[in-house]
Amino acid sequence: MSRLQIRLKNCIQTILELEPGMRASGAGRSFDEDFASLKTFLSRIDSMDLAEEDVRRLEGATDTLLTELGLSRRWNAHDRRLLQ
Repeated sequence: MSRLQIRLKNCIQTILELEPGMRASGAGRSFDEDFASLKTFLSRIDSMDLAEEDVRRLEGATDTLLTELGLSRRWNAHDRRLLQ
């Protein structure tokens, strides 16, 4: 697995970790289809050929989502993993 695949996988896993909290708040059902799509996408990452620019854009989108949800976020400079 490439470094880019690991970084993208981390973004998707970070978003998927929001699902239980969203369900508990009652908002989760509105996003059932989106979470299902992300889970499918996650299973396909290993076979993807990714570009640095695309992964950076998705990391930025993940950061923006977390910011809009009022969650703390810090990217580990070593492996770009989200630390909470």
